[in-house]
Amino acid sequence: MLILHIISGFTALTCGLLSMLNKKGARNHRRTGKLFFYGMTGVFVTATFLSIVKNIPFLFMVGFFSYYLTCSGYRALYLKKLHLQQQPAPLDWTISITGMVAGLALVAFSYVWFTQRGMWGTVPLSFGIFCCMSGWKDIRHFYQRPADKQHWFFTHGSRMGGAFAATVTAFIVVNVKIGSLSWLLWILPGVLIGVWISAILRRYRKLFTQKKTAPAVNA
Repeated sequence: MLILHIISGFTALTCGLLSMLNKKGARNHRRTGKLFFYGMTGVFVTATFLSIVKNIPFLFMVGFFSYYLTCSGYRALYLKKLHLQQQPAPLDWTISITGMVAGLALVAFSYVWFTQRGMWGTVPLSFGIFCCMSGWKDIRHFYQRPADKQHWFFTHGSRMGGAFAATVTAFIVVNVKIGSLSWLLWILPGVLIGVWISAILRRYRKLFTQKKTAPAVNA
């Protein structure tokens, strides 16, 4: 199972990077994106198994955290008409509620680490707040529909990017050690990749805005 976990993680890491670099919406982006999803599915299944067998509650919760981001980002492609009163499927509700539960569990677990491991509590706390807020944002959009018709694009990009950040973080924390400050390795990769994702999404938002405001050409 550990071998399968490593293979799945390497697949997700490689295909996630290629998806970040590929032109969004192009054939190669879709192909690597699907492989990334399959890789993250493998990571989730194997991480859940290993966390139960080895009694690692943090790994169990982080597995749900990263897979929630993956699933919500993937499902955003099927909710393109949410702004036109499209009804979310039961699966969408399940994913969003699971995200909120996983986030609340991480926040609660952070108390244990703050009392036992000091600053290490920052790791589950930051993950939990981000996960919980993302799940709440999903559910809110099910009731208060987004006004922007490109909402799905930005949800897809931010969530899949967040899932990719989780794979990069996992790779770094396994292979890099910096002593008492190792807890920073759980946070910094996500922050840096988050800045990268934000820059990409801002560029596309600007592009979409320009298309909206472009004057019509008379025939």
